[in-house]
Amino acid sequence: MTRAAAIQEELDLYIFDMPKTIERTSLPTLEEIELLVRSDVSLREAAIREELINWYDVDPSHPAAETVAIAQRANASYTDSLIRSAVRVWAAVTAIWLTGLIVWSALSGLAFGLILLGVMFPVLPAVLDVAEYLRSTWRAAQDRGDLAKTIQSRIEDDQPISGQELIAWQVQMYDLRRTTPQVPDWLYKLRRNTNETAMHAAAARLRSKKK
Repeated sequence: MTRAAAIQEELDLYIFDMPKTIERTSLPTLEEIELLVRSDVSLREAAIREELINWYDVDPSHPAAETVAIAQRANASYTDSLIRSAVRVWAAVTAIWLTGLIVWSALSGLAFGLILLGVMFPVLPAVLDVAEYLRSTWRAAQDRGDLAKTIQSRIEDDQPISGQELIAWQVQMYDLRRTTPQVPDWLYKLRRNTNETAMHAAAARLRSKKK
């Protein structure tokens, strides 16, 4: 996760034309990058294939600092939404599994004591682990939501956004990315169109408020 976070930050710094405040030791070497990107497909063709063209909603006529802030907010909000979706899915799966287990135990005609000793107690540690995972994952989503709200409040403020604020938000984004909970690829693909549509709509709304 640390290496992925460093690569994502490197890309953001390049796109946002921001200075690099610290050298990340977790970044891959030039040789490793060459091995990763070596392909018969051009960079633009790969970006088109992965549907990455125009991922950031940018209006050239809008002030640069606010455009970067809107993109940073979009990053935080997008991840917040995706993580919350993952928590809801795992919570639903856990609830269905527990319900099925209880129903099966009841229909099997086992005595209540046997159900407790033979069914409920053995799975209790696993259930507690899942509950703790869901709680910590939900908290991770809240951290990203808090960052998105912080950036949004500054965008909506009449005072201009400073470069130091953008750098501070970028550093915070990197720290959050290093601890981002894993989300299944199928869930990411399932939610991608919905999340990106909402992200672009939010960016347009923030820009319209400043006009």
